[in-house]
Amino acid sequence: MGIINFNLSNHFNDLISASVYSKKKSSLNENEFALPKQTHSSNVIFVKKPGIYENVDGLISSKKYKVPLIIQTADCVPIFIFDFKTRYYGIVHSGWRGTKNKILLNALNILIHKFKSCPKNILIALGPHIKKCCYEVDWDVAQYFKNIRLDKNNNKWFLSLSDEIKSDILKMNIPDKNFHSSEVCTFESNDCQSFRRDGLKSERMIGIIR
Repeated sequence: MGIINFNLSNHFNDLISASVYSKKKSSLNENEFALPKQTHSSNVIFVKKPGIYENVDGLISSKKYKVPLIIQTADCVPIFIFDFKTRYYGIVHSGWRGTKNKILLNALNILIHKFKSCPKNILIALGPHIKKCCYEVDWDVAQYFKNIRLDKNNNKWFLSLSDEIKSDILKMNIPDKNFHSSEVCTFESNDCQSFRRDGLKSERMIGIIR
């Protein structure tokens, strides 16, 4: 697999660069990027400089600091956030645990309450992730969500992380038109890395906003 670039910048009117890369043997230089040590937490922090940040799954910064923010995914949802008025931006790694524990709302609350963002000025885009067609879970996970479908043939549930996330966004009074979700399913697309599909052979996709 060569480098595949899923460019989401147009959703932000090209005011900021946002992409998901799928590539083999990626190496990330902590001197160039802000990189969270992801633990499927709901922790989000504000950063002013590159480096590795422990036990967080979401980063926020401001254009004035010019810090590229990065996360890694392989079925979980990469969430890109940009306030086109204040020029604050963020990136969030949200699997089922992060979605259950409202990591995106934690990020939005930082923007709205600490940095005085107005919800109508916040744009949000979800990169490629495992979609409802393929995200099969047991009831121990499904019980926490509303956007689920039961397959009665094998008593399994199918979960839509993007619908759960969108529901949270609308509760924050962010307009529906400000939300975009990639239609690419990481499980189905061979251009994507997928832990659910490939197990330990899978690598990671890189989400970056700057």
